[in-house]
Amino acid sequence: MKPKAAAVPFPNEDDQVPTPATVKSPIATLPEDDPFAAGNFAAEGEAVPAGIDDVSIEIGAPSDEEFVLVSSDPRHTLKANLLVVKREDGYGKSYFLLTPAVAAFCKSQPSLKKFVKVMRIFLYVTSEGGYGLWLIRDSLDNWSVSDLAVVQQAKKVFTRRYTDSKVRKGHSSDAIPTDAVQFPDKSLTGSDGILKQAFGEAFAINTIDHSVINRLLGRQ
Repeated sequence: MKPKAAAVPFPNEDDQVPTPATVKSPIATLPEDDPFAAGNFAAEGEAVPAGIDDVSIEIGAPSDEEFVLVSSDPRHTLKANLLVVKREDGYGKSYFLLTPAVAAFCKSQPSLKKFVKVMRIFLYVTSEGGYGLWLIRDSLDNWSVSDLAVVQQAKKVFTRRYTDSKVRKGHSSDAIPTDAVQFPDKSLTGSDGILKQAFGEAFAINTIDHSVINRLLGRQ
């Protein structure tokens, strides 16, 4: 049984009752949060490789030609709200990290909610030494479920994913050694985390007055 909500007292005669003219818009009342703060995500959860802070980190699933190893460190796996839109040049998609408050606003807007995706994020390294963030929709559809199965396979051995009918499958290679692989000794979240390095400030949205949201709402 749910507890009853506390009763809200009627205002006194001296209290100022807000009127439509005095109520501020959501844009003025939503605080600007740190999009990389650990509290924004649901975690699932030795030495730093040389140059990890200087390399570019790919965002999205690895290509079908790449053998990858997925980190099993709980700090390298989480869920996040992303705004997924077509790139302005028409090639591929752009991913924007959303704070919970901004995600809630976008989900409440009929013209925006279709762009908001809850994604599971996994850090991986390719057999060539490059890093990436594997994004998988938090869904029970065939693509997402089969992609997650390949991720679990790739946590043990270098694995290349491929498409078989309407699902993903993994092809592993025991010929690629894993004992020398060192994932970064840092979290995805935080002011100096891997997410900030991968997404950058420009692709983290912590206000509903952001230029991308304004463009999608037709405010520009």
